[in-house]
Amino acid sequence: MTLFRPPHGSFLRPFGEKWKYRAGGGCMGLLLVFSVFPVMAQSLEGLASDSDAPVEIHAEEGIEWIQEKKVYIARGKARAIRGDVTVDADVLTAHYRPTEEGGTDIWRLDADGNVKIRNPSSVTYADRGVFDVPKGILVLTGRRLKLETGENTVTAHDSLEFWQFRNMAVARGNAHVTGKNREMDADILTAYFHKVPGKGTELQRIEAFGNVKIKTPKETAISERGVYDMVTSIVSIFGSVKILRGNDQLTGEYGEVNLNTGISRLLNAPPSGGRKGRVRAVFSAKKGAKIEPKESQPQQ
Repeated sequence: MTLFRPPHGSFLRPFGEKWKYRAGGGCMGLLLVFSVFPVMAQSLEGLASDSDAPVEIHAEEGIEWIQEKKVYIARGKARAIRGDVTVDADVLTAHYRPTEEGGTDIWRLDADGNVKIRNPSSVTYADRGVFDVPKGILVLTGRRLKLETGENTVTAHDSLEFWQFRNMAVARGNAHVTGKNREMDADILTAYFHKVPGKGTELQRIEAFGNVKIKTPKETAISERGVYDMVTSIVSIFGSVKILRGNDQLTGEYGEVNLNTGISRLLNAPPSGGRKGRVRAVFSAKKGAKIEPKESQPQQ
């Protein structure tokens, strides 16, 4: 968000219930931060695909077949390949069901130790991964959670998840996104998608919960919750909103950026209702600048 800067002076001004301003190029940084999440979904959905592609499993130390438990255990630089997705781990455990045709249907794949998931557009790292094939749920956990997609990186302390049939991806626990001098932090980041014929997966909505911070080269926005709606092209931030640009600061309870019109608003409460506060702005003076006082008009 590009904030209005007065010519000179340093002051604290209450704005009452609403302040409206026209946003510049800085607000587009918010859009570019959010754009990392479709890449996250695309990088994981290859493994969670509902295609009939077979799963190939390799290992240096060997593969153990436990018929009673219906599992294959691959040990020592184990590798599973499905289509253009490769999963590497110290140990891979494939749970299967016998099929009527006499084959095997792998319904769950566990990856333990130095987990690495690769496809043509990304690499994901974790300590452990569990992929439930029928439910289309992939959950990655551990201390090394990281998704790299070219110029973008997603990290989290608790888990990275992809829910195929809910068209949803989740980063939990100090979730952090970086890309092209932009950063975003939150306790939980959730992305919702839909599939467009001929175009693949497209982002519909992003929700950020808890200790939300969006940082671009020019601005930093802080709030308790954030929502980016791709349908309306509106970014909304809720609760104890603070927008920083250099030494300038804006505070309120609700902020809104319309990426179509370039108009942004800072309000004392969300339009739908909720906690109310006061909207205020602090602008810093340039060094050596003088403030020319305005003459007050005598009251009639």
